[in-house]
Amino acid sequence: MDPSPSTSSRALVIWHGYLLGATGSNIYTHHLVDSWVRAGHDVVLACQEPDPSRHPAIQEAVWLEGGTGGEPARVRERQTIRERREGEGRCTMVVPDLGGVLPVYVLDRYEGFEVVRVPGLDRERLDSYLAAHAAAMRWVLDEHPEVGGVLVNHASPLPQALAPVLRDAGVPFAVKVHGSELEYALAEDDTLVAPAAAALGQAASVLVGSAHIERRTRELLGDASVDGRVAIVPPGVDLDRFRPVEQADSARREEHARLVDELRTRCAAQTAGRDRSQREQVEQLVARIGGDAEVASLLLPALAQLHGSYEERHVEQPAAERIEAIDPVNTRMLVYVGKLIPQKGVHLLLAALPEVVAEHPNVQLVIAGFGPLRDALEAMLTAMVRRDGAALDVLADRMGELSGEGGSALPHLRAFLDARRDAGTLGSWLEQASRSRVDEHVTWLGLVDHGVLAHLFPLAEASVVPSVLAEAFGMVAAEAAACGCVPVVANHSGLASAADVIEHNGVEPIRFDALDTATAVDDLVRVLLERLDLGPVTRGRQAAAARANVAAEWSWDALAEQV
Repeated sequence: MDPSPSTSSRALVIWHGYLLGATGSNIYTHHLVDSWVRAGHDVVLACQEPDPSRHPAIQEAVWLEGGTGGEPARVRERQTIRERREGEGRCTMVVPDLGGVLPVYVLDRYEGFEVVRVPGLDRERLDSYLAAHAAAMRWVLDEHPEVGGVLVNHASPLPQALAPVLRDAGVPFAVKVHGSELEYALAEDDTLVAPAAAALGQAASVLVGSAHIERRTRELLGDASVDGRVAIVPPGVDLDRFRPVEQADSARREEHARLVDELRTRCAAQTAGRDRSQREQVEQLVARIGGDAEVASLLLPALAQLHGSYEERHVEQPAAERIEAIDPVNTRMLVYVGKLIPQKGVHLLLAALPEVVAEHPNVQLVIAGFGPLRDALEAMLTAMVRRDGAALDVLADRMGELSGEGGSALPHLRAFLDARRDAGTLGSWLEQASRSRVDEHVTWLGLVDHGVLAHLFPLAEASVVPSVLAEAFGMVAAEAAACGCVPVVANHSGLASAADVIEHNGVEPIRFDALDTATAVDDLVRVLLERLDLGPVTRGRQAAAARANVAAEWSWDALAEQV
């Protein structure tokens, strides 16, 4: 028997160019759709998700074909994923046919696609991509004449394709500016600016996650593209999933056991991810350098080749064993969650670690993420332990090459090493790293999902978000704070906006200055030590306050209703 009709008589459409997991806009889309469907709204979700069964809101999936050359899109496959439950809306996932090309802002690997960056994308492939989305939107409007409005993710390039179709159909649309398109596309490629500004100017409203994103949108696309139509609606936090754990030793051990089980389950279900052999190869590569600058120049090509030898989008094979070895009661755990790319600043965190471990030998840094710098960051730790300045120099000057985005040097690491040399303290820093075996204070998880993070954050002392480039919003910081894990964040952009909320009600300052390349690492050390030096009563009080602050501001259901 079919459940009762949904409460919405007009369907909502959300148009997303990517998948539904692992990165910010993907996760935003997943949660927004889930909240809308639970609230009774009918939703059409356009995306490139390969496995709709992983997402509880999706009931039907339709794969389209055609459209890249301007011809109409048509159905290639239609599949029922699950039955609709009583009281919820209907959700149909639609997958436009992109002809095998996926334009992205930050380079990544996606099975079945030729992945290319949006900046500099050649005209033919861009036109084909836009035509495919326009054709898919026409198909949706024909199939769902009850569409009441469309939310388009990212200010470029999708609005350029969809705005004319929606204008002709008389359907209003809003654009959600996520931020990645601003810094990794529009700021780099002037040819994208005029079409994006024109399309944004036709939107009924422009949604941004923070005041920083509004300012940056105005700077890049002009005031006319957003005037009078901006709404600041931050992402939300799943407060049922992200919860603190009791501080009793027994409760922490139980949560720790659940985390280990989650990691083991994921490892058992996947093909081989990174394993110990890659670490051994990194150690061998660095060992060959032995302080020789000429040999060090060969390190980057070898690391690039190594990175392509395993599946990076998996939990790393030793992860469960490494986590199991951590004492959940006596270890002071720090957590980084995010991609391993230059802009995220993980190298700052590794550079800060020797001085942090010197003061708190029971610190363990857990890194949850994947990306092109994975092996180079391991090489950085190995070079620190081996006290190899030549290897560190070549990494500081060239590690950025591995990201495939045109840059080479990591200015913060370069400035840190230069400042230490000038002050005569580089040797003592390397001695700290070597004496403490700082590499053994780092646990790498690989790509994990919210099911793992919900067990990881409650066990951690702090989540660290050391980004050196602007962020739309501090989602990782908000999710950590919901678990009572007070975050340490770079004091800029949307991260600062998130900190403004988290720091209420007695939570001491959680920010460091990441923009000054000469002092960023030292300032990060200062803030981390301040947090680690807090007594247990103060830590508990601040953890509870951080959770309360997040709950008051960032419930997903409330934010979905705002959208």
